[in-house]
Amino acid sequence: MDFSKLNKMIIDAIEKSLEENFKEGEIILLQALKEFPDNYLPYYNLGVLYIKSDEPNKALPFLLKAEILKPNDCDIYTETAFAFSQCGEKEKAHDYYSKALGCADSKHSKAIIYNNIGSIFFEENNFPKAKEYYQKSLSEEECTLARENLLLVNTYIDIINCAD
Repeated sequence: MDFSKLNKMIIDAIEKSLEENFKEGEIILLQALKEFPDNYLPYYNLGVLYIKSDEPNKALPFLLKAEILKPNDCDIYTETAFAFSQCGEKEKAHDYYSKALGCADSKHSKAIIYNNIGSIFFEENNFPKAKEYYQKSLSEEECTLARENLLLVNTYIDIINCAD
């Protein structure tokens, strides 16, 4: 297998994605799939590209295939959870975030995952649970986004408590 060719294709596709030229990135990654069908990277990166181009439904089959090819990968689980969340499948998103936590190898990764779980609970108007996960995020690592989210959820909780 020509890993240097695969790496170049992945890098080229990521560059196109960063330029928001998703169609060209997609073409490159689909070609990579044809040439390297047993490698998880084209599948994973196609999933990420589809999420970034606001097409999470298209992302899921590729992320799920990446998971089959490379099980127990925190990044794959996190992106899959995010895609499920964007598709409105909150329970599946929770399941995949739990899988991601099980193999997260750094405080930074755990902080991001906890923050994302908190955001799902926030979207569901479950503010006490959202607060719990934002606090877990901050207990792992200083995370500006989690701190801002915690401030927001506390504001909502205060508003609800004043209304009662």
